[in-house]
Amino acid sequence: MSLIPIKYHRKIYPSIIKSNIEEIAGHFDKENIRPKMDYSLHTEYSVGKRNLVSKLLSDLHYIKNANKNSVPQLWYNKKWSGDFYNFITRIVGNNKPPDIIEIHPPFSDYCNLVYDFIQNYAIFELKIRETFPDTKIFIENRCGTIYSGGKFIFSKINELNQLSDVLDKNNLKLKIVLDIPQLLAAHNINLRNISIANIESVLESIKTIAHNISGIHLWGKKLTENDRWISHIGDLNDYFSGNKEQKNFFLRKVYDVFNDGKKRYFVPEVNSSSEDLQSIVNDMINVGFKFV
Repeated sequence: MSLIPIKYHRKIYPSIIKSNIEEIAGHFDKENIRPKMDYSLHTEYSVGKRNLVSKLLSDLHYIKNANKNSVPQLWYNKKWSGDFYNFITRIVGNNKPPDIIEIHPPFSDYCNLVYDFIQNYAIFELKIRETFPDTKIFIENRCGTIYSGGKFIFSKINELNQLSDVLDKNNLKLKIVLDIPQLLAAHNINLRNISIANIESVLESIKTIAHNISGIHLWGKKLTENDRWISHIGDLNDYFSGNKEQKNFFLRKVYDVFNDGKKRYFVPEVNSSSEDLQSIVNDMINVGFKFV
C-alpha cells in the first residue's frame, strides 16, 4: 500500500520520507495563507466557536449567519455553498491553486440526508471545477464538537456507505478522506474498551467503500495525569495503552483494507511532537506501508 505523505504543521517525518505537499489551515477565522509548497487546504471543520470577523467574510452573509452559538453550520443551503466558493477563492488569492480542498460534513438538525448535502455541495463543486479544474476535493468523516442540537451526518460507516453510493451514481469529483480514530470513536470504540474484535468489525466494513477513499488520517491519544484521554497527542503505543498485539492487528487491518494498488494521501494529525509522528510512521512501515 502506497501513501503520499502530507506535511502536518512543523512535524518532521522519518529522514527516509520526503513530503512535497503540506496541509494549510483555511478555516473561517483565517484571512490569508502562505503555502511554501504544494498544499492541501483544510477548511472549516466546526469543532468549536469562530469569531466570523475575517475580512474575507465581510459580505458573505450566508456563511456569517449560518451558525449556532458561533459554531459554523456547514452546507446550510445552496446560497451558503456560493458563499463558500467565494471564501475559498479569496483565501487562495494569488497563491497557486491547492492540490486538495478538504471539506467537512454538515449537522443533522438542518441537513439530515446525504441527498440534501449533495444538492448543496454540487453548487460549490461546479464553481470550483471552473476555477481550479485540477484541484481534488475530499470530505472527512467527523465525530466530536461542542455543537448542540444535531450531529455530523458523516460519522459512522453506514453514513459513509450512503455517501459512497451517491458518489457512485453522480458525476462528482468528491472523494472521502477517512479519519480512522474518529471513525472508531463514532462507533463507541474508545481507549477503555478497544479490542481486536471491535477493531475488526469496523475496519472490515470499510472495504466496500475503499474505492471512494483517497486519503487517510491517523494520530494518537494519550492519557493525562488527570485520567483524561487527549486526542492528537502521543503515538499508537499510547493509543493502544502499550498493547502491541492490538496495535499491530490494527495496522495490518488498515493495510489489508487499502492494499488495492491505489495511492492515497496520508495526514498524520499529531500535535505533540515529531518523535510521536515518526513512531506512528515507523510502525506503519514495519507492517508494509510505503511512502512515495
